[in-house]
Amino acid sequence: MVDVLAAETDFHSGQVLNIVWTIYRTLPAVRAALALQSLDRALLVLASRHPRETVASLLQCSPTCTRYGAQHGSSTPPPPAPARTSAGPGAALLTARGSRSVAVTMWKAMVSEPPATERVLRELLRILLNQSGRKSSTSTKDHPRILALAAARPLHEILLLPTSLEEAKAIFPQLFLALLFQVSFARELTLQEVQVFRKKHQQDLLTPIRSTVQSLKALLRSVGLGSQVLAIEAQGGWAALLSAESHLWGVQVVAREMKELPRALRATIVRHLAELLSMEDSSWEMVAMVFLSEMLECTDLGNELGCVVSLFAAYLRSQCLGMQSLVLRAILGLTKRPDTARQTLVLLPSITEQLPAADSDTRTVALPVLSTMLRLLEGRTRSLTALELAGKLPSLFDDESSTVRVLSIRLFLGTLALVESSEKKKMRKEVCRSLLPLSFHLHDQDESAAEASREALLGVARFLRWRQLAHLAETVQTWKIGECLVRTVLRPGTGMGTGTGPPCADPAPFPLQLARRRSGAEEYLGQSLPYLQSAQEPLRREAVRFIGLVGRHLADQRKNKSQDICAVLQGMRQDPCELVSSLAIQTVLILQAARPRSRFSFWQLCSRLHKAWRRRRSSPAGS
Repeated sequence: MVDVLAAETDFHSGQVLNIVWTIYRTLPAVRAALALQSLDRALLVLASRHPRETVASLLQCSPTCTRYGAQHGSSTPPPPAPARTSAGPGAALLTARGSRSVAVTMWKAMVSEPPATERVLRELLRILLNQSGRKSSTSTKDHPRILALAAARPLHEILLLPTSLEEAKAIFPQLFLALLFQVSFARELTLQEVQVFRKKHQQDLLTPIRSTVQSLKALLRSVGLGSQVLAIEAQGGWAALLSAESHLWGVQVVAREMKELPRALRATIVRHLAELLSMEDSSWEMVAMVFLSEMLECTDLGNELGCVVSLFAAYLRSQCLGMQSLVLRAILGLTKRPDTARQTLVLLPSITEQLPAADSDTRTVALPVLSTMLRLLEGRTRSLTALELAGKLPSLFDDESSTVRVLSIRLFLGTLALVESSEKKKMRKEVCRSLLPLSFHLHDQDESAAEASREALLGVARFLRWRQLAHLAETVQTWKIGECLVRTVLRPGTGMGTGTGPPCADPAPFPLQLARRRSGAEEYLGQSLPYLQSAQEPLRREAVRFIGLVGRHLADQRKNKSQDICAVLQGMRQDPCELVSSLAIQTVLILQAARPRSRFSFWQLCSRLHKAWRRRRSSPAGS
């Protein structure tokens, strides 16, 4: 009857499940060799003609490959298997006794011939990659996550068979990555899912993640990579995979050993990684990107690089925690290599776009990438890119990370020398906006950031041809720089080359143009207000001092504005730093006591003296 049944080809999934389940349930009681041979053939036929239904059915019968599977909700085990008294062609089914004999020997019967082996392995691969179903059913049949866990179990047994060697090699890259992702997936199981998996199989001693790691080792050994298995073990890679804290490091260790594979095989792995990442499946994207980043360190990248670079553009917008930083580190490695650096330039707009909203860790990597890419550009493209960066970088000067502050300030300084004449006028506006933040960060608590600010302020002053500011920055007269900025902004421009404004080599210096803007003081004031909330006490203190300078200069021109400044400084009386609060109180008292200054200015006095001298010189008595 089994032979007749196996000859039937038109089975639907429900019938296949019933047949597989019946064999699984009654197999321990079968003794006749001919009957066992018939069951062997039946399983082989089912695996060849209906691999999807047959594999899924056996996984549902015994997800852990143990003797007793779930019996449609029943936990009653079948009767114990009798001892075998004969051997023959069908003896594979009950040669192994014990808790794993039934399911394991059924799998072995299904892969006893190469064509069926290939179909079974590919079906197990498909189920492994179907872990993203995310269903929350308590039924194994309707739970892709549980089936994905179950698919890793029989692989360990199948890969030990000689008949599976060639088939395993044919799909090695895909199967290897699927098992690696399965390790990560098993770490994310919910408590409910673990309980569902273990409730029906209390005797199983292997956790889902350990079982998957065992299958991964078996795969590597089956294709002749036993030395890699030992190397990973020596570095603690297998143990790291089992821990949530060190899992990604374990993935890196495995990837480093895979870099030693022949180029053709490595290229296949990279292409398959790119295909999987193009699906943007969050269940494996972080593991896949960690692995891919490590593989990109190989020196013989070929056509795969273009595909990978296009993927990076998409993942730079990823909201996955740590993904942007990971991608940027991979890009940074490529920019440092002469053979791959220029191919990364297409990513520069994406990196620049993400910079303002990125976190500190991401900025720490992004800024060296941008600095390297900027040096690779040429001509007007480099000039325009430098101008764009100059507009975005000042917002990073106040980052909580001192490393980001130093990197952004140094990169800003580097952009000044890259703009061409046609962009210099626009660059001056961006440079002007950086003056106050740079002067404040001369007092940065981090010495490297303070030194970078001094160098940048000196570079900015030379770019603007502002000799007085350059002298103050070069001689580190930080207490005078604020006064210099306020005095230059508020002094009315009276023309070119009349002696007003800061001394400089250019007869039409940029600060004179700045001085004509009536809103200059308000802009400085607006820039300084956020520093009152800075986490750094020296920056808050400097902001109070500078706001007081602005207030004194506005006292005789904008009475309302002076009152607003006093109100703002009154709020600093509650500052946790006593030095800051005391300075704020003293500044308010000074501003409130200020008297309107005479309209008779120093420049008017100079003008009158000059006229008197001319009259005296032209008179007869003077001659």
